[in-house]
Amino acid sequence: MKSGLKNTGPHHSTAPSLALADQRGGALLQLRPSPIPSARVTKTAPSYSQFLAPRHWPTWLGIGALCGAALLPLRPRLWLGARLGDLLFWLGRERRYITRVNIERCFPELSASAQDALVRASFRENGRGLVETACGWIRPAARFKALGRLTGGERVAAALAQGRGVLFLGAHYTTLDFAANLLSHYFPFAVTYRSHKNPLFDAFMLRGRLRNCNGVFDRHDLRGALRHLKQGKILWYAPDQDYGPEQAVYAPFFGHRAATITAGARFAAFNHSPTFVVRHHRAAATPPYHLEMIPFPDFPSGDDVADATRLNQALEAAIRVNPAQYLWMHKRFKTQAGGKPHSPYIFIKTPEPRLSIERYQQLIAQAQAVPMHTERLRLASGLELRRFSGLTPRWRRASHPARRLDALSKHLRAHGIATITVDNLFRVPHLRETIASCFVPEASARRVEPDEAAAFLARLHQCDATFADLQTRDVIVSTSGLAVDDPLRLHMKASSSAARLHDLQGLARVLGYDATQACALTAAYLRALAPAEQQRLRTQLAATGPTPDNGAPTTLEPPSA
Repeated sequence: MKSGLKNTGPHHSTAPSLALADQRGGALLQLRPSPIPSARVTKTAPSYSQFLAPRHWPTWLGIGALCGAALLPLRPRLWLGARLGDLLFWLGRERRYITRVNIERCFPELSASAQDALVRASFRENGRGLVETACGWIRPAARFKALGRLTGGERVAAALAQGRGVLFLGAHYTTLDFAANLLSHYFPFAVTYRSHKNPLFDAFMLRGRLRNCNGVFDRHDLRGALRHLKQGKILWYAPDQDYGPEQAVYAPFFGHRAATITAGARFAAFNHSPTFVVRHHRAAATPPYHLEMIPFPDFPSGDDVADATRLNQALEAAIRVNPAQYLWMHKRFKTQAGGKPHSPYIFIKTPEPRLSIERYQQLIAQAQAVPMHTERLRLASGLELRRFSGLTPRWRRASHPARRLDALSKHLRAHGIATITVDNLFRVPHLRETIASCFVPEASARRVEPDEAAAFLARLHQCDATFADLQTRDVIVSTSGLAVDDPLRLHMKASSSAARLHDLQGLARVLGYDATQACALTAAYLRALAPAEQQRLRTQLAATGPTPDNGAPTTLEPPSA
């Protein structure tokens, strides 16, 4: 069965645009997109003379340091690469977080200490990989031929003789570019690549890859890559990254659903090219670098999901040979069917683009006011805009309400409490406002049982949060449970017995419970507490006594056991 996620039309790139994601993970609103012509095979890199301005000097220093390390003998450069990885581990807070999330998801059988060790080893391998990459980009390939061992080369030669081109499918291992250097001794091949944001480093990368390849294609240039296969040549493609829902299907990867690119199947089907899975890693043996060409027959089968599943299984088996030498820093599980609220990467940085007058008008076109909330607008996409006066300042940015909304939302979701998810923080200079675009849990008219309400409130209180003054608008009853509508209306670090009791009374009132249901709510809430906390709350309940008739029950004390 084919997934409806795939777009079977031609894949054209577009200019960078401001987009809001819908709850299926796709773009619903793009602001001022403009088409870019498809790229052609790149034969030359930009001249370095374009990058002599002072703003490029830090990049030049980094490139110079990498090149200096690349000139060292094997063991010293690997040692230096490991130290670089240690430095990246301490400096790359967000990448460290992403790596930890990926390893926790993919290796749940490992203990916490073993997962931590794998995270650290992964950074060291990435540091070594950076030095190896520079080595392959600036030094002659002939100097390293003795360091590699190729398995399955005769099968590749036989496949090439068929005249239909050959497709290599690999993954982003830390040895990727150095393995390309070694493989160039045996077969000429072309690669696809994604441009780097830093134009100088992109030129350095492109120049280095052209030393080892007979063609480099932008990842959007499918036509050029297909023509390369049509000419009976080799194309090396890595389909293991998450580029969004377009041209992808959902398939399991290490037991979790991941958006998997279908371009590999399209490449293989175009000219019925024989396909190989490429595995490479560095080992302690001699020679240290192992490259293996594994035949991948009967690909594609015509079923995109089955093909993606089978390919992910093959890549997973290759990764497990040496897990630390895989690029775990990539957000492999970012795209999910439910959009950003279902992404496992809660604590990644929220985008904060600036909006011009024209883009702001496009953003709010067809937006509708949210009842009882004058500062909110609901977009046609279903996302909600929440407006805050003032721009987030350069200093003390965390104190701005929009920033605090984002931080509190992440804190709650990390503790299993459903709430809004901030997609973007838009800075609107002409209005002197900051706007948060949010995914809001969809409300449902269903009845909430006391056990469910008690579990929600207990989770909230366990992370030291209580409601400032619980009102009907503060709680969303969704199909999947209760959710907090506005984290800014919470008191943090104020979970006293009196505050908890106030929340119990308020939640019973908001949910329309009668006295019996209110008692059931309190009893279920007490069961969720530790014995010492239970006793403190029972003492508070006894001291409170009957309450005025304000819609809440006259007593919340549950029947004694």
